[in-house]
Amino acid sequence: MSSRRSPGRKQSRPAWEALLERNRGSVITGVIIVAVVVLAGLGTWAATRAASEAADFELQLYQGEDVLGASDLNFADLLDQGKPVVLNFWGGSCPPCRFEMPDFQWTYDAHRDDITMVGLDVGVHFGLGTRLTALALLDELDITYPAGAPVDDSPVRGFGVTGLPTTVFFDSQGKAVRVWEGVITTRQMESIISDLR
Repeated sequence: MSSRRSPGRKQSRPAWEALLERNRGSVITGVIIVAVVVLAGLGTWAATRAASEAADFELQLYQGEDVLGASDLNFADLLDQGKPVVLNFWGGSCPPCRFEMPDFQWTYDAHRDDITMVGLDVGVHFGLGTRLTALALLDELDITYPAGAPVDDSPVRGFGVTGLPTTVFFDSQGKAVRVWEGVITTRQMESIISDLR
């Protein structure tokens, strides 16, 4: 017996092939969405892990010595105090940084006894200001939370900061639990801080 098809008869495809053919665009879109979500999650995980490993660097404070206990200190020492820490990378000539700083001030005023907040001026490493522009911005916006600059670019490299502003949140055990790239609002900070305790 021959297994050849007769010329006038169409061989039917399995049902799953026909379904896939009809919904090909939806399937491809679904695969792309899943891939983006997975890659974003991996990126956040990688940034948080890098932040945990990069947490020791020297900084010189512009203000806040009375709060942090010294004008020159190691950031890792702040993580050993048993309080959550919020580290904000900013620059004196960075418009988005200027926009979010009043929200940081409000959050600092509301939680100064519960968290440690530090503004880290790295504008010189991004072409977004100098020490003078940073000091002028702090004064203009009446910012009172501790702020200063690293002695070199090691925290920028160590935390993998590629743009300003960037904020890293540490829990009370000193572990980096969240890296936020871009402008953050009071409401968003409040939500993250409530999870840090």
